[in-house]
Amino acid sequence: MPHRVFLSSTFVDLAQHRKAVQDAIRQLGAVDVSMEHFGARDERPADECIRLVREESDVFVGIYAHRYGYIPDGADISVSEMEYRAASEVPLPRFIYLVDDDQPWLPAYMDTGSNKDRLTAFKTSLKKRHICQFFASQDRLATKVVADIGRYIAMESAPKVGPGIPVTDIGIVSLRGSAPETPDEWNERRNRTYADHRNLFLTHIIRPSSKPGQVFDVFIYLIRHKSEDFSDVRVAEFFLGPYWENKVFPAIEQNGFIGISTSAYGTFLCICRVTFTDGTYIYLERYIDFEMQRRGGTGA
Repeated sequence: MPHRVFLSSTFVDLAQHRKAVQDAIRQLGAVDVSMEHFGARDERPADECIRLVREESDVFVGIYAHRYGYIPDGADISVSEMEYRAASEVPLPRFIYLVDDDQPWLPAYMDTGSNKDRLTAFKTSLKKRHICQFFASQDRLATKVVADIGRYIAMESAPKVGPGIPVTDIGIVSLRGSAPETPDEWNERRNRTYADHRNLFLTHIIRPSSKPGQVFDVFIYLIRHKSEDFSDVRVAEFFLGPYWENKVFPAIEQNGFIGISTSAYGTFLCICRVTFTDGTYIYLERYIDFEMQRRGGTGA
């Protein structure tokens, strides 16, 4: 069954952006669940929208610019925010896209007064809960949505592996031909990697950034397979690249961890040289991404 993607946004100001995203969603083979089914208007029925989010959708895409949206009589929040809250309560995987504040925008499509304040509060809460994507043009927005939704669909449909699950025959012969590597050979390679790294590896955790202009805060640190003993590590030196002025950042054990914290607006490669007390050293690499939080955020 195709994945059903609920597309939430105001309409008048984002009509062309919505069309680009809808076309992209359909090209993925997914189904867009959109307000266009209500006659393409902002004043869509809140109860029906919430029902569609809760009962008819698998994924939530929220696109927000400079309008807070229609607030039904007797309500305190807009239909757009109601849709987001409903998606959070289910909960659905939520992908959030905010217009770049530097992008030129028609004043007629920019809220003022109390609605502007409501929109600012709503966006602030989104940034705290999610790794939000920022967009300028409708084409760039569609590209970002396709990448995120496509990745989510691929993850959901990927072959499941585990004990007792037969290996899928994909019709490709091993590079070793009729004598593929045995499990013992694979395990030998795996154990050699552990030994070469002295059981040390890099990992990272992320959260939405508290620093203006950045997307996420990241803590990059060493972990040791089945051990928390770093007594043989003299120093770890982290190199992150040109944005960090090509500096090398040293770190020693503190509170049981050896690592560094930084903020960033995009993905990057971290290289770490670990020097041991016996004078030897190894290099470790870690690609710092934020896919782990892109799909759902940190809370409801």
